[in-house]
Amino acid sequence: MELRDKRLGRHIPDPARAKNRKAVVDCLRRRGAVARIELAEHIGISPATVTIITSELLEDGVIREERDSPERDETVRGRPRTRLELNPEAGFAVGIKISMHQASVSLTDLSGNILGAETIPVRANRDAPEWIADICMKQVQTIISGSGIDPNLVLGLGIGVPGYIEYPSGLVRWAPVFSERDVPFREIVEKRTGFRTFIDNDANMTALAEKWFGVGRAFPTFLVVTVEHGVGMGLVVNEKLYRGSRGFGAEFGHTKIVVGGALCRCGQRGCIEAYVSDYAIAREANILGPSVATDDPIALEARIQNLIAQADAGDSAVISIFERAGTMLGTGIANLVDILDPPVVVLSGARTHSAKAFYAALRKALENNILAGTDTSVDLRIDSGGDEVWARGAAALVLEETLI
Repeated sequence: MELRDKRLGRHIPDPARAKNRKAVVDCLRRRGAVARIELAEHIGISPATVTIITSELLEDGVIREERDSPERDETVRGRPRTRLELNPEAGFAVGIKISMHQASVSLTDLSGNILGAETIPVRANRDAPEWIADICMKQVQTIISGSGIDPNLVLGLGIGVPGYIEYPSGLVRWAPVFSERDVPFREIVEKRTGFRTFIDNDANMTALAEKWFGVGRAFPTFLVVTVEHGVGMGLVVNEKLYRGSRGFGAEFGHTKIVVGGALCRCGQRGCIEAYVSDYAIAREANILGPSVATDDPIALEARIQNLIAQADAGDSAVISIFERAGTMLGTGIANLVDILDPPVVVLSGARTHSAKAFYAALRKALENNILAGTDTSVDLRIDSGGDEVWARGAAALVLEETLI
């Protein structure tokens, strides 16, 4: 199937001009509706240049005049300033997140508003990647058709997969959701849809969601830690997502916290994930009974929900399991804070809805293990947006690759 290289706006061969166009769009992303003169002040370019660039962006449909007319400021002579804003209907993005127990599909506009979403139960580690792609594509077609939008305005698909993802090739070197290594998942999906497809680590997508639509509007540097079936991390430095030299950067979950410790599903020992993730908590709880197969993602999800309820109801044995996990994660985040000194840390993922004991232990370990002598506490924020977060991350991933 032939792919069309869709882009949001015209291609600009002049690097300086293209840079200014991106700066205008980025300023509108962070600040919302802004007048032209304010754009010039914020970006540091001349009002004449802003006028030329915004005229092009208006013509391309990337931005629009603010829908709600501004009230006239009686202290200012002349016409009220016309404010400009991003046009959320300039294009659309499809997002797919492959988790151990489900595949989630969404359609968003370019402001991250969700226009349609479906969740499909799967046992990803037991199903072939081709089969997962097929059922996702059926849902993509259903959602696009049901939304009533023009399919030609879909700029691409953003897919989040936990594990080691080569970027931008889309080759999945290793992922717990696939039973085999070196899966060319981007190629598999593109052949089935005809849409340009971008695949990244799911924690990176969450970080992009925060960059475009969350804390990144106020903080150019921040980090995101995700906790669910695994533990992930996304790092944004000066508004740029850090991926490393091969796309494997920021694999916080597989850093070691106990030398020769518990077995991780990556095959090594002592990883933070081996103490904090869902399968690690369930594995430890198996000694309490009833036992559950930790490689059955649907049964594992049900078991975790039951354990959270037991802990919050006061079961001391289960509470101790969550306290240990929270202590390990809080200590690990303290290490990140000491190394990176971020202004804010965002905790995201399904386990933002975890046991109360987990969070109490996490915060205590974080406070006790950050660099001694610092006069500021860690700004830890909990983003419990769930599927909305990764859906916006998919939109952000497509935006990063197709904008201008």
